[in-house]
Amino acid sequence: MARRQALVASLELRIARFDTAIARGGLRQAGAFRFNPVADALLGAGGTSAEIGVSQEVELFGQRGIRISSAESGLMRARGDVANHARLTIGEVDRTFFRLTSANRRAELTQEILELTQRLASIAERQLAAGEISRLEYNLALVELGRSRARTLAAKRQRDETAAGFALLLGLGRNVVVIPVLDSAQHLPAGPAATETGADTRILVENAARLNPDSLIALALRNRGDLKARDAEVQQAQAEVSLVRREALPNLVARGVTERGDNGRQVIRPGIGITLPVFNRNQGAADARRAAANQAEASRNAATERARTEVVVAVGAYRAAAAQIEALESTVLAPARQNRSLLEIAYREGKVGLPVLLLIRNQVFDAELEYWSAWVEEREALANLSEATGQNIIDSMEGGQ
Repeated sequence: MARRQALVASLELRIARFDTAIARGGLRQAGAFRFNPVADALLGAGGTSAEIGVSQEVELFGQRGIRISSAESGLMRARGDVANHARLTIGEVDRTFFRLTSANRRAELTQEILELTQRLASIAERQLAAGEISRLEYNLALVELGRSRARTLAAKRQRDETAAGFALLLGLGRNVVVIPVLDSAQHLPAGPAATETGADTRILVENAARLNPDSLIALALRNRGDLKARDAEVQQAQAEVSLVRREALPNLVARGVTERGDNGRQVIRPGIGITLPVFNRNQGAADARRAAANQAEASRNAATERARTEVVVAVGAYRAAAAQIEALESTVLAPARQNRSLLEIAYREGKVGLPVLLLIRNQVFDAELEYWSAWVEEREALANLSEATGQNIIDSMEGGQ
């Protein structure tokens, strides 16, 4: 849903589509026959017309076919650029969507920590009044309360900024509230039950290990619109080199002349000629077109190598992020979440002191935030891989789970 909305709203994509319309017009013009005869008249004595002629230059070396081939390549290039803009737009939407999901959860988490800290500060205030704790411990509770408020404000600001950026991508108004909804439970981080077994994260790591960079590179070379556009650009440049060379060759000129015969009647006298490009043989234009063709080939080769690198980097990033999530869920998240539920009870019952409690609370907080940082990195890496290959790897990977 978000992807479709972004494709409709994207100004860059709309602008790119105009190139397709321009190229389509160029193809239509290239296919038109160049039948533009030249009429002339030779006046006789007294200003009367003595001779009327019509001539037409005829291309002999397939220039029209080359112009059509060049225009077809231009249309392919424009379509490839449109597809590439769509690929980049979808990639940015996916990344922003996952950032917003993480930002929402981080804002919720900081709010939960703030509420817990507020309760702890209230307990500490009563304990101070009863003489159970020192002023130093009470001040420590106040400091942590202030830090929690600052973290909550920062998390909400980041959430709002990300939501505003996401709304902009979708072409929505500033006052529209955007709430990301994941299409599948497979996208969600594992809950406490799954964390105990590590089942979800093991599957995540297994899927990451199954990724074959060579196959994905082949997929990218076959699918990506920018590479198709660069291939078409090379073909168009090569066609233009051939065209400028053939335009320097002589062409036939067919001519017909009407004149008054000896009997006073008009007669038609056919004629034939040939163009003679003596001085201007398109030498400069040919050099420019050859240089443009070489430039197009270099651009295509650079784009191909860049695509290969993007795929390899995205696979590596995805594997590293998946392994990080697996490590966090299997060894860190479960005990941290359990401690979070026991913190307030332990403090009320006097089992732990305030400094130890705040230390544990910060450990829990950092573990959760680190988890969500790893989660969004894994999601972004998968979005980058989809963008690099030009195929929706995200849905296919989740379907594999």
